[in-house]
Amino acid sequence: MPDYYQESESEKLFQQTSKFPKTQPNPHIRGNQETQTIMLMVILALLPAILFSGYLFGWTVYLNYLLAMLTGICVEFLWFKWIKRRYQWDYSAVLTALLLGMNLPPSAPWYFPIIGTTFAIIVIKEFFGGLGYNFINPALGGRAFLVALFYQQMFTISWPDPPFNKLSPQPFDPTIDTLSGATPLAVMRAGETLSLDELNAAFFGFIGGRAGETSAFLLLLGGIFLIYKKIIGFHIPSIVLGTIGLGAFILGPTGLFTGSWQNIIGHIISGGAILGAFFMATDYASTPSTKMGEIIFAFGVGLLVVVFRFFGLTNEGVSYGILIMNCFTPAIDRLLRLRVLGEGKQSPFNLKINA
Repeated sequence: MPDYYQESESEKLFQQTSKFPKTQPNPHIRGNQETQTIMLMVILALLPAILFSGYLFGWTVYLNYLLAMLTGICVEFLWFKWIKRRYQWDYSAVLTALLLGMNLPPSAPWYFPIIGTTFAIIVIKEFFGGLGYNFINPALGGRAFLVALFYQQMFTISWPDPPFNKLSPQPFDPTIDTLSGATPLAVMRAGETLSLDELNAAFFGFIGGRAGETSAFLLLLGGIFLIYKKIIGFHIPSIVLGTIGLGAFILGPTGLFTGSWQNIIGHIISGGAILGAFFMATDYASTPSTKMGEIIFAFGVGLLVVVFRFFGLTNEGVSYGILIMNCFTPAIDRLLRLRVLGEGKQSPFNLKINA
């Protein structure tokens, strides 16, 4: 370095700034909620529904949860070893495993949670950079992988026979109308109206379905707990469920705008809508970064659920509605971004629309 440069003002200024501590990687602004705390809160919110699912469907459901959790922890630990990074214990693998287990049929064999969780953790999450970089919900990605591999088994319907037992599972058939064969969605798909007893059973969970999605009551309590703790917002679940209810009213069994209140509530509390709206459509990493973007995202999820339920081959809808809108999240974020301070005039929601 030339001598004249060492005596320059710019070099002196550079030497002074070099004494300051180096700027750490982002995020630079942190809230009061750490990742571990958030994950633990969500797990705590799910715990009543998880415990009750074993009471409804039997001990094998607990075994599937346990296998999913052990698989999630092991494959994530081995992945960090393989890429030679320090393992970060943040409970996210446990949460993904539990959500996947709740989306499995109660009759799922032991290898379903192992295959699904491995795919969710390694392919959906770690291949894209780890926690916070997954572009779709990992648990739903793992479930979609299992549906592709084991379509018939994944749509097998089991009915609860509490305590800790289940009736013999039956393959999915929307035309079945026996008590042990037709879920509330299948009853409504056949053009019938749910009775008060059927609504009551659907609300408390005494119906056929996936292991952890049947008790709308306990899932609602968990969702309200997360809103109270400010882990999630109210707008995404309410818009998802409101759109589903509006669709059920518009597409009534006897023509447009003929949906009964029983069927509106039935669509909202059945088919995993509560589980998806509160616990999976609110995933931080795979939803838009602006509030308006989240509103569009939630409306899109609800609309897709209605399309799948009323015009699709099966009653499946919530998981694929969320996965499809997860894929739209980058486009929504590209279209809508927060207005930088001083940039142009004030705008609704402080948004800047990129043309």
